[in-house]
Amino acid sequence: MNDVYESFKEQVRAQADIVKVVSEYVALKKKGGRYWGCCPFHGEKTPSFTVTPGKNLFHCFGCHVGGDVFNFVMKIENVSFPEAIKILANKYGIPIPEKQKTEQEILREKNSKQIFDANALAVKFFQACLLKTEYGKNALEYLSKRGIDADIIERFSLGLAAPGYHTLCNALERRGVSAELLAKAGLAVKRDDGSVYDRFRERIMIPIKDARGRVVGFTGRVVGKGEPKYLNTGETELFTKRSILFGMDVAFKPAKERKQIIVVEGHMDAISLHAAGIDWTVASMGTAFTEQHANLIARVVPEVVFSFDSDEAGLKAAMDAIPIALKAGLEVKVLVVPKGKDPDEFIRNEGTDAFKNLIAQAASGMDFQIERTLEKNNFSTLEGKVKTVSNILPFLLECKSDIEVVRRIRNLAQKLTIDENLIVDEFKKIRRGNGIAVSDALMRRKKEENKVNPVEQAERHLLFALINGGGNVTSDFLAEIDDISFCDVRRTEIYQKFIELSARKSPNIVADLFAELSEVCASELEVILQLDLSVNAASQILNDCIRQLKISGLEKQYEYHCRLASEYERAGDEKFLQELAESQRIKNEIKKMF
Repeated sequence: MNDVYESFKEQVRAQADIVKVVSEYVALKKKGGRYWGCCPFHGEKTPSFTVTPGKNLFHCFGCHVGGDVFNFVMKIENVSFPEAIKILANKYGIPIPEKQKTEQEILREKNSKQIFDANALAVKFFQACLLKTEYGKNALEYLSKRGIDADIIERFSLGLAAPGYHTLCNALERRGVSAELLAKAGLAVKRDDGSVYDRFRERIMIPIKDARGRVVGFTGRVVGKGEPKYLNTGETELFTKRSILFGMDVAFKPAKERKQIIVVEGHMDAISLHAAGIDWTVASMGTAFTEQHANLIARVVPEVVFSFDSDEAGLKAAMDAIPIALKAGLEVKVLVVPKGKDPDEFIRNEGTDAFKNLIAQAASGMDFQIERTLEKNNFSTLEGKVKTVSNILPFLLECKSDIEVVRRIRNLAQKLTIDENLIVDEFKKIRRGNGIAVSDALMRRKKEENKVNPVEQAERHLLFALINGGGNVTSDFLAEIDDISFCDVRRTEIYQKFIELSARKSPNIVADLFAELSEVCASELEVILQLDLSVNAASQILNDCIRQLKISGLEKQYEYHCRLASEYERAGDEKFLQELAESQRIKNEIKKMF
């Protein structure tokens, strides 16, 4: 089956013209050997998005997203790798090979379909109770007071669970839904004697849908007084809070247009924001923001705005969510609603325009982290200042440049009234502890910020030649490359994944690299593959790059031992002679390589 699937994948790749595929979403103009357009993944007026048909790759020089035709479809359609292949296969009329399913897989698919069908019937029943019965009057009045009209009721498929313990169960059992299935779907509770009763009673019913719009569960909001205020479907085979964002199915299109998603805590907050025209909002359903949530958002938009409640729990939730979102490659902002209000209450009192102003003024994730930490720490004493600095400096590891680091450390030093250089020294220690190289020039403004240094260039050229050189060429050099440490973690990951795929004898290493690498590493790989180098010169490129990287490594060793020799000499320690001899030995090695 693997051979069949690989053949199918390569057939799709061969027929999927990346220029035609991208042109369905982006207006492209040809310039030289590339096509240019405005990036669909971040807002821009000057085109920085390129498609290179000869290499079947795309790359944005603005947001650094890149990859092959599969990566483009995955990101633009918010789908997984297998789903992207199916989309392209259907577009080009290529038959999709059917995998031989096990009995367990067949049973799981059957169960899933039955639950989806039961949930769909439940939605219709709840909607009828809300709109067509006496029971629904109070609920409709409550929704109206919250600004939720008929359009929003329809958009979110809102309904009502009627009073009584068997209203839904009896109705669905008459439609052929078994008691066992009702319990499995989370719509009913099973008694010890095997009988069931309705899980939801006298509650406004809010269907929870996956990104494809299929109902996977429900939340019931009590009408009037009662506890708990919200009652959720228990987690089922289809519904896990960690992987579902409420409202993603309806927020998807407007979010893509705005390049931004707003995340709130609860269902009603999200629904109320949609009712107010803020229709690019989703909710984390009161649970902690997770990696699955972050990755789901990152496949749709480049930026997330957290707008949790302004109480202590909400502020802490935002602090916890920021590093998770940053790890997924998202730009992060935090909107703090003033006077301790939640987003829904604020909009009802202040209006939509006032909330849009809050969105525009939302602080960056790092600004929020720093200000929040300053608020929670007493830095009037030396001990307090030390603790505050140690709490804030890890945030600065996410800075995009050393220039930003300089600015933030300077501001921090002014606020805490301590020596800026002391903070710089502490930050260098943290960077080293996290495996990030630190040079003596770290804290100086670079004159040529965007210039690629020779070592970075050599690493990129080496990887280009390694990936494009073919098995016979690259195998001759692997032992030598294993002795080299890449200075950038992205290129380290690309190299390691290349070795892994080579060992698995992957038929198309480039495609599999893009499929398996993290997004930030995939973007670096795209830059590498765009290099204007000759594939036929792979052996020569590898020779030259290995030599240059070895020289660079020796030069670092030479500087290290020279520095040690100076320190020992100043201290009157005779070890300086040893270090001088080692420095000379390394210098001679470097000379031999020229």
